[in-house]
Amino acid sequence: MNIHSTALAPDAPAPGWSELTDVDLLRTLVETERRRRRLDAAMRAAVAEAERRGLAADTGYRDTVELLTDLLRISAPEARRRIEYAAPQARPRSRKVWRVLAAAS
Repeated sequence: MNIHSTALAPDAPAPGWSELTDVDLLRTLVETERRRRRLDAAMRAAVAEAERRGLAADTGYRDTVELLTDLLRISAPEARRRIEYAAPQARPRSRKVWRVLAAAS
């Protein structure tokens, strides 16, 4: 890992991107994406647990959307997206899939 990576110090000022070698820039891209995925997984888990616990009602909010919009300062559509992403609903299979499964048996 290079010392210029923003993934190492996310609050540090951005490095002179033009000064990075190609290899260092590629490493920074990969490391930043790896950390972003870890943070996304942590957010999904936290939102799912807040929803499971009914944390919104316990803390005086109407629902988890309202809790997230207030707590995280995000829009209601973004809060709904995060909730859906954290606890996806089972999707019914289409008839076409059932026909393929029936034909295979």
